[in-house]
Amino acid sequence: MYFSIHANANDNRSANGTETYYDATYAAANSLKLAQKVQPRMVSALGTKDRGVKTAGFYVIKYSKMPSILLETGFVTSPIDASILKSTIAKDRLASGIAAGVSVYFE
Repeated sequence: MYFSIHANANDNRSANGTETYYDATYAAANSLKLAQKVQPRMVSALGTKDRGVKTAGFYVIKYSKMPSILLETGFVTSPIDASILKSTIAKDRLASGIAAGVSVYFE
């Protein structure tokens, strides 16, 4: 598995929430499954808006031949998300949420 973990940004400061991307080039079914297991657990862990699972051709996931997802944990440009992402407790919850999603993926 490959995870690329990010904080998003947008010129519109009201943009907020958590989203997960996968690419359909290689390991598409498993990447989608992984994204669908991790996304809701990240949202629950952080208490952010659920922006869903989406496809995108980001280089780091497009050319990975293993299940791969790119996680956008929140928007650093959003006062709401930025406050959450600065919290050590939230980061610990995020890590636990990602781990829980991986665990469910293997069930």
